[in-house]
Order: sequence, then structure tokens, then C-alpha cells
Amino acid sequence: MTEYRAELKKLAEKVMEVMDENLGLEKGNIKRAFSGGSDGNHRPFFGTKVSHYPPCPRPELVGGLRAHTDAGGVILLFQDDRVGGLQVLKEGRWFDVRPLAGAIVINTGDQIELLSNGRYQSAWHRVVASVNGNRRSVASFYNPALEAVIEPPEGPSTVYPSFVFGDYMAVYAKQKFMAKEPRFQAAAAMRSRATNCYI
Repeated sequence: MTEYRAELKKLAEKVMEVMDENLGLEKGNIKRAFSGGSDGNHRPFFGTKVSHYPPCPRPELVGGLRAHTDAGGVILLFQDDRVGGLQVLKEGRWFDVRPLAGAIVINTGDQIELLSNGRYQSAWHRVVASVNGNRRSVASFYNPALEAVIEPPEGPSTVYPSFVFGDYMAVYAKQKFMAKEPRFQAAAAMRSRATNCYI
């Protein structure tokens, strides 16, 4: 598992470099932001979660894992290669993410949306219950350090606020299954209040 996690961490960092390039940013920009900026010395968080979804004889009576976006950065999901259940929302419709042997599903979280000023959107997704058997998934999360200040690129078209990732996580813990935009604003307000206390 240690070797698997190390390789996934490298893959997440490579994905972030590709995003940097696509956004016209300097290589390593997202990783630096996750560490607290150019003078940041905080370590981004990399964690792995294993989930088990048992078969459900009456899936129509169960909500499964409710729709949400992920709070952090880059999510790498190794899902069950036989039993489906993961769905993503696109243009108002839910689509199945078909199980595929050996594939890793890459998802972007809320912090990537903010750092890209919305060019990369955090994906709404859910897991629906199934009668087809046990489903297992292994999700690895590459997230900013709790101390990192996450802010969009400055410019006339900037639409996102800046905030401290730890503040965002405090809000997210209470509002995970709600709209993300109010979470952004609530975390930004927390940073503003903290700044005003020291003026």
C-alpha cells in the first residue's frame, strides 16, 4: 500500500503540472499554492480512503452516498472493476462512470476550481446503491495544507474569493452536501474576520 500511495502521489502531481500548462501557468504553480505559496513551507495533505458498499436488495429505498463535490484538490479513484455505482452530474443529468479494469478515475475538487478561476470545475458526483454485489473503491486525495491560502489568479474576470483551506474544511464539514458557492463565501468571510482582528 505504501508503494501504491507513493506512485499515486506522483501521478497527482503530474496531473497538476498538466493543469498548470493548460491554464498557462508556470509549472508547479498549483503544488506551490497547496504548500502555502512561493514562501510556503507547509506540506500538502495526501490521504487514502477505502470504501465498501455492500449489495442492497432494495436500492430504490436507499439514497447511497449523496451528491457532493470534493473539498480538496486532485482525487484519484481506483474503483471496483465489476460493480458500478459512481455517477457524475453533467448538464443536469446523472451519468454512470462505467467500471473499467485497471483504470483510475481522476476528479478535481473545489480548490482546483478556485485556483483555475472556474476553468476546471469540481465535479458533482454520488454513489447509488446496487443489487449487483459488493463494491469497493480506493480514493486518494491530494489536498492543500490546512494553512495554505487558496486564491484565484488576479484579473478583471476573477469571480472567486480567497480563503485559508483549513477554514474551508471547517465549513465543508457542515455543508458537504450543499451548494459549493456559499461554502466559498463563508470561508472567505472567516479569513476577512480574522484579518480585521489583527488590524
